[in-house]
Amino acid sequence: MASGVYGRFAKHYDLLYGDLNYAGDCDFLEAAFRKFRSPPPESVLDLGCGTGTHAILLARRGYEVVGLDRSPSQLAVARAKARGRGLSVSFVRGDMRRFSLGQFFDAAICMFGGFGYILPDREVTGHFRQVRRHLRPGGAYAFEFWQESGVIPGRRGWALKDTPYRLIRLDESRFDPKRHRLSFDMHFFAFRGDRLRERFTESHTVRVYRVEEVAALLARSGLRLAGAYAGDGERKGFARVRKGTFRVMALAMRPT
Repeated sequence: MASGVYGRFAKHYDLLYGDLNYAGDCDFLEAAFRKFRSPPPESVLDLGCGTGTHAILLARRGYEVVGLDRSPSQLAVARAKARGRGLSVSFVRGDMRRFSLGQFFDAAICMFGGFGYILPDREVTGHFRQVRRHLRPGGAYAFEFWQESGVIPGRRGWALKDTPYRLIRLDESRFDPKRHRLSFDMHFFAFRGDRLRERFTESHTVRVYRVEEVAALLARSGLRLAGAYAGDGERKGFARVRKGTFRVMALAMRPT
């Protein structure tokens, strides 16, 4: 049976994605903040923080970090990781579409696909307005979105991890170009030795965009798109977005 998004998946998330280049992501974020914001930020709000890896790495680099996510399962993992590393990171359960933390930040981030789960225009602009309210004047928001022209319809994939236990994930996707929605099912099989211990499916739907569309939604919300860069590949940088680019890193600014 399908489970809630990032529910049972949470305990397996770091096994599947723990070897991604999170440090390289943080290098890019710091370079982007230096490029667009002066002075560099001291405090960062991590939206859709998941299991907290970006937040923890930024805290290690000296930033004051607050992470926000809807999934209690992922937040439990994030808090345990921070405690285990002796780091003071505040992880808060909340909805990116509407949240009020009662504090301001120099910068905000939303990495990987978290932003895409906000679907209707009114909720996207609501999200951007909440980000604006939490940023200090001149604050920066770095977020990732998936570009519609980079979608490969009907794509299927798989992943296998063998240590410390065997985990197999099978993916199948569906693309609705009229609604600009990419839906995908992830089928998980977790083994201990040769015995299947857990089997479940999570179904996800995200919105895909054009860069011009994102710029217009930001402008309606009181933010300005300062830059958009290709985020495909192992290491993010300031490469130009092209038609086939799937992952896009956007930098938005709150006016001073």
